[in-house]
Amino acid sequence: VREAYLFGSVARGDSLDVSDIDLLVVSPSVRGLRRDERMSLAYRAWRFRKAADIIILTPEEFERALERSVVLRDARRY
Repeated sequence: VREAYLFGSVARGDSLDVSDIDLLVVSPSVRGLRRDERMSLAYRAWRFRKAADIIILTPEEFERALERSVVLRDARRY
């Protein structure tokens, strides 16, 4: 893992008991893996009771996504 960003309501401090955890992981090790394979790895590694929404991108995908996604740009602020 090169970078990890917590974003959304938990990062802002306005989450509710039912809120999930939004996490963005940037890792070169997922290069060549399909989205479903990446998600499978992430959720197998998730050890918390709270639900999570995990996005996993390579560094290159992350840089491209930053140009298009306000959500990902905001993730860098937290």
